[in-house]
Amino acid sequence: MFSISYTHRNQLDSEPVAIGDPHEKISLGPILTYSQAQTGLNLCVTLIGLHLLYFYSDRRGLSPALAGLAFFIALVLDAVTDPLAGNISDRARFKSGRRRPFFLAAIPMALFYFLLLSPPQLHRGLFAWFLVTYFLMLTARKFYETAYGALMPELTLDYDERTKVASFRQLFGTAGDISGALLPFLASYLFARGLDFKMTGAVCALVVAGSAMALYFGVREREEFSTKQSSRLYESIVSVMANRPFVILLIATSLSVMAINIPTVLIRFLAKYWYHDDGAAARWLIMYFAGSLVSYPFWFKITVRIEKKQAFVVAMLCNALCSLLFLTVSPDGWIALNGLMFLSGFSAIGIWITQFSASADVIEWDEERTGQRQEGAYGGVTTMAVKISVAITLLLAGLVMTWIGYVPGVGSLPTAAAENLRKVFAIGPASIYLISAMVFMRYPITREAHRAMRERLAARGAAAKSA
Repeated sequence: MFSISYTHRNQLDSEPVAIGDPHEKISLGPILTYSQAQTGLNLCVTLIGLHLLYFYSDRRGLSPALAGLAFFIALVLDAVTDPLAGNISDRARFKSGRRRPFFLAAIPMALFYFLLLSPPQLHRGLFAWFLVTYFLMLTARKFYETAYGALMPELTLDYDERTKVASFRQLFGTAGDISGALLPFLASYLFARGLDFKMTGAVCALVVAGSAMALYFGVREREEFSTKQSSRLYESIVSVMANRPFVILLIATSLSVMAINIPTVLIRFLAKYWYHDDGAAARWLIMYFAGSLVSYPFWFKITVRIEKKQAFVVAMLCNALCSLLFLTVSPDGWIALNGLMFLSGFSAIGIWITQFSASADVIEWDEERTGQRQEGAYGGVTTMAVKISVAITLLLAGLVMTWIGYVPGVGSLPTAAAENLRKVFAIGPASIYLISAMVFMRYPITREAHRAMRERLAARGAAAKSA
């Protein structure tokens, strides 16, 4: 098992650094063991975002408005308890750590994920099956994902090392995104039409459970953080929402999630009804993820060089431009379409590298003011906001599909309806990306500000130890 090991840049011995050291480094083993769990999480969420509305409507005959409503109800009901899950993670005291035991929630998550993609032959009860299995999967996922995200700020206190961890985490996440996007297409090629999504669900369940077990047995927690005092739920939420850098990051992140989810949920419909080739979605996604994979060195270097705020804003502007460019192409311009998908994937990674890295930095802002480390509380509030953003997007997507005239099982759309679908695909995300960029322009934490915070915390810790 890897333990989280650290070295000081000026330190020659092998002893772990003090809790307040702002210059610690983390070795590659723990980074990889921690980051690989993001593969299973992204695999599931990407598959749901890209394929679940299509599966339940186009394949199983549920109206898109009802499917969107099921998404909305399950996500909102689940989201309201996310802060509680984060607070439980902060206050938990187990021999194996306060985070690691919650990784075992990946097992029921995997089970309900399989059931979600394996509905029985129902007519009246399909909506209920969708709603219940999706809600139960989300509930199990929340405890796993909240504890997983809360562990990241504890891995290293260094401003730029966190960008490295975020880059590896997002790289594994992209592997999950690719798998979640393309696995249903591969399953449709390998298996009969009624079996493809069931086999996809089985594979996803195995990956989620397996990666969580590797995380559970592969990384240990830092004892000094697990013994810190934590607030009760109400005080914790008040403290979190008083953290100005976090609130700015939270709003910008929620907006970017909405922007990304609009084309995500519509891409299969766009391929089938505007481009008139259902298989084009797979080719577009391959180009998108090709752009994502080659973008990591660029976004890592630019984030370290020009600060996280500027890198996030650049990423948002690039994504907005790519979205708007979809208005300039036609179904005949397959080269331009694939090129735009490549550029969109390249641009998207910049959002997540900066978001993951900045989400760790806001913890010290809170610690300096409260004396507590409440990673779980921050993770809970973040996942709540993200789920509500996704819920709103999916609800609106279902309503938009109904509004433009989509009917489940019908093989075509009127030309005007297909064109409206493309406009929503392009203009909706671009507008939200621009708003998100304007919000994040007010983010105050820089490398120098973070270094000063860490030094003040180190001095405070040293004074308390000598007193």
